[in-house]
This record gives sequence, structure tokens and C-alpha cells, in this order.
Amino acid sequence: MNSLRAKNLKLICKQIIVEKKEIIEMLKRFGLSEYQSKVYSALVFLGPSKVGNICKYSNVPQSRIYNVLEELVEKQFVEVFEGRPKEFRAFSPEVVLRSLVEEKEKELERLKVEASSIKKMLRPVVTEKDIIEGVWTQKGEKSKEVLNRLAEMLESCENYAYDITRDFSYSSALREAIKGCVRRGVKLMTISMSSINEENYYKAKWYNALGLPIRVFETKVHPRILVVDGREVSIRLDGNPLKKSFTFQSIWSEDPSLVKVFDSYMKNLWSRAKPVEFDKIPIAKLKA
Repeated sequence: MNSLRAKNLKLICKQIIVEKKEIIEMLKRFGLSEYQSKVYSALVFLGPSKVGNICKYSNVPQSRIYNVLEELVEKQFVEVFEGRPKEFRAFSPEVVLRSLVEEKEKELERLKVEASSIKKMLRPVVTEKDIIEGVWTQKGEKSKEVLNRLAEMLESCENYAYDITRDFSYSSALREAIKGCVRRGVKLMTISMSSINEENYYKAKWYNALGLPIRVFETKVHPRILVVDGREVSIRLDGNPLKKSFTFQSIWSEDPSLVKVFDSYMKNLWSRAKPVEFDKIPIAKLKA
């Protein structure tokens, strides 16, 4: 019987070694220390066990094992059976993980409250409207930074926006801003620089699923432009857009005369672009 138990423990040990790394990394993301993660995962595999076996199969030093077990008992992840010697048992992963998720959710709610307070306290003495004039340019920005700036523009959009894009690039902030426009009833009109194909279909389809119109104006070279409410414009100038990797700079302005030019241009471009009819695209030929 003892030899059978020893054989089973060896098999369990092998399973722990194979899966341990991934499990431990996930538990650490939930806030457990490395030793806590090792001990808890070992106990789940082993079942009720004495300290010697826990130490052996978790690879936690004997000098630390008692402290780690006490920490897990305090967290209510492990329970102890009094005896000589003591035995420890892990609570089920369902219970433990639910508790960890609830803690993270509470932490997230606290952060939201703190973020709201910080936003109220961090207000400039001089408003941005007072100091922004003319044309602002910036070189060497990362693509995500530009997309997040477009998101800021769309967050303040009240009536309409025109956008021309090459490949429907996005950030999470930009997508949230677009969904906000839909909720507010903002008319968002997107122009693609290429026809809908296997590379951009699903990105474009995301817009279509929100009920936003897309048109195509085929051109290899064209600046990316976003005009919002005829009051501000962002222009991205690409160094060499025909290459996969290239430098670019962005231009932003609220100058009325400049914005008016681009607002008129984008409206004209929209009228000349061809509407996209997704139900007529041969989806079967596109890549999954």
C-alpha cells in the first residue's frame, strides 16, 4: 500500500513539475507570492499532507515552509488539522479563485474612485483652451500614442467626424471613444484608402457591426486625417508609407482657417468615395 502511495506521489510530482510554472505564474498575477503559489498548488495535487511532503513536492525551503503555510491559512486558502504531526489541506480552487477575483474587483473599484478624485485635483490653473494656438506638430510618436490622441478628439465630438485610414488601426481607447460616439448619436464617417480585403475585413466589420458607414477611396499615398465637428483636425504625415516600417509626424490644430480647409476636403472626399456593402463581399474567399 505504501509503495502504491509512493508511486502515486511520484506521478503527482511529475504532473506538478510539468504544469507548475504556468499555474504559479497565474497565481502570482492574482497577488500570491511565489512560495505561496508553489505550496498551494502542491497541496491541491497532493491532498491532505504533512509538512515534510509539502516541503518536498513544492520545492519551498524548509526554513520558509511553516511561515508560508501560516500565511495561506490566514488567507483561508489552506486549513490545518491539529494533530501530531499537523496536516494541511488546500481549499478547492473554485473557492480560492472566486475569492481572489472578488479581491481584484474590489481593488479595481477602489482605483476607479481614486482616479476620479485625482482627476478632480489635477486641474491646470490655465485651461488648455487658453494656451493652444496655431498648429502643433510632433515627430517620432508611437502609433498607439497617435491613436489615443484621436480617441481624445472623438470623446469630445458632439455632431460629426470624418476619418481616413489605411488599415483601420486601433487602440483600446480609440475603440471605446468610437462606441461612445455611437451612444451619443455622433455621425462618424470612415474612409478606407484601400478596398476591403482579407487583411482589413474584420477590423472594418467591427465598424459595420456598430452601424457606422464605411466608404473606399483607393489611393496608395494619403495622410491619415481626422476632422471633428469642423473645429479641430489631426493629420498624420507618413515618411514613406509604401514601406512596412516608416517614420511619421502628426499635426494637430484648432486654427479655424486650417480646419475649414480640411473639413471641406474630407466632406468632398466622402462624397466621391464608394460605399462599402458588406453583404456583397465574397466572405468565403477571405481568410478566417
